[in-house]
Amino acid sequence: MNRNIWILIMGVLFFQACLDDEGNYSYSELQPIEIDSSGIADSYRVTQLDYLIIDPGVKQGGDDSNLAYEWKIFQGTGMPNTETGKVVNDVVGQERKLNYKVTIPAGEYTLAFTVTDKQNGVSEVLSRKLNIESFAPVGLMIMHGDSDSTDVSILVNNRVVADVDKDEVKHNIFSMTNGHRAPGIPGRVGYVMNTHNVYVYTQGAHGGFRTRGSDMGILDTYAEMFTDRMPDSEINFQGYGQWSYNDLLINGGKLYFVSQATTTFTKFGVPIFGEDYYAEPFIGTQERGYYFGVFYDKLQRRFLYINGQQVLKTFKDAGASAAFNMNNVGKDMVYAEHGFEKKWYCVMRDPEVVTDYSIYVCNLEAFDDGNRGVGKYSASGCTDMKDAKAFAVGNRAEILYYATATEVKQCDFKQTGNAISRYRLDDELVREGYEITAMHLFKVSGNANEGKLLYVGIYNEASGEGKLLECPIVETSGEILSDRIKIYDGFKKIAHMSYKSK
Repeated sequence: MNRNIWILIMGVLFFQACLDDEGNYSYSELQPIEIDSSGIADSYRVTQLDYLIIDPGVKQGGDDSNLAYEWKIFQGTGMPNTETGKVVNDVVGQERKLNYKVTIPAGEYTLAFTVTDKQNGVSEVLSRKLNIESFAPVGLMIMHGDSDSTDVSILVNNRVVADVDKDEVKHNIFSMTNGHRAPGIPGRVGYVMNTHNVYVYTQGAHGGFRTRGSDMGILDTYAEMFTDRMPDSEINFQGYGQWSYNDLLINGGKLYFVSQATTTFTKFGVPIFGEDYYAEPFIGTQERGYYFGVFYDKLQRRFLYINGQQVLKTFKDAGASAAFNMNNVGKDMVYAEHGFEKKWYCVMRDPEVVTDYSIYVCNLEAFDDGNRGVGKYSASGCTDMKDAKAFAVGNRAEILYYATATEVKQCDFKQTGNAISRYRLDDELVREGYEITAMHLFKVSGNANEGKLLYVGIYNEASGEGKLLECPIVETSGEILSDRIKIYDGFKKIAHMSYKSK
């Protein structure tokens, strides 16, 4: 019994010693970290280069000076980002209040806020879903500029992009990202899905750039887009086209071809050779691999194509059902664009009589059998086609628009060969000095408005101001619904338009 009493006395003394020992311990170790989430959203959606600002309340007793903070953005999977080749797992802030300029590539992420007690390592974590949208969003890219510089803006509305709730133009994306406009006169703008690149091609000594699809940040100069860097003296961009994941480029009258079958950009090699030719800046394509690129040779006034082995080929002479001989046309090409039933509609002019226009139609949806020239029509009644500033071809019916300085007309080449007036610029716009500079017929497969929207660029030379007209059309007749036209401001001279799908 005396032994048990002694053990009890020793236990009481030990417990008292523990209460009196302050050592390296404090009551703060036992106090939880509290993150006030009442002012924090359930999820966040932010655009690249915008600021993500979150100001949470945090407390741990009366003194919070021992707390450390970390904001981190990370992917839900370990797959590298297709644009950077890296897995995103970035610390973007180390203060309680987050004030982060978003530079991480577009995508879906998790945003985690971690608060840690520096004395004992205890942490509290709050996480939210984060969707980062491209600074260069899905929409209609509009290339515009002046005599020595180029920029790219993007139109976004629910007619162009079905699931958006905005109607706006995101202006001057190229210059906002890079701090300057692209040198040179506007040429063409194009988006490539596999590599998620935007080509900003310009005319003149520079040629343009390959840029990131997310924000149009420069990746390569035009010269650097070639396996052997193109000498400045040879830079002469003229035309660009694509089908599936294949790129076709015309520089100095020569055609270049490359496959972009992976997410890694493949540079252009040597030009296609085997015949003496000078390619006009229009490229015919199709999706079945019969022809890997069709173009018009200015020297011999004929159509040429390349096959899957990138060999330059001439077409066969005209067969029994051919409307014309693809290998011996004898006209000058003014414009060409794919349209109804994927046929290639070519506006041609007599080299001896510059007011004599014809429409030649090529069917590239079959191998060459001598009968790929399926239509030849006079446009003699479209008497002012010689003054055309722009053309556009429909894909829901055989519609060909052309525009003079102040009027959009439809060339009725299948029936009368005459012109039908479809739209005149408002008198006020004409008085102010606006003229038509570009047209684009909206053709995005699967979109409810495919073939139903005609975009018209107009420009005031005196003020340097451009506008974009969104014109609903009756896709089967070509009628422009003038009472429903919407006008967007804030451009320079519009030269080209193209859809960005991601």
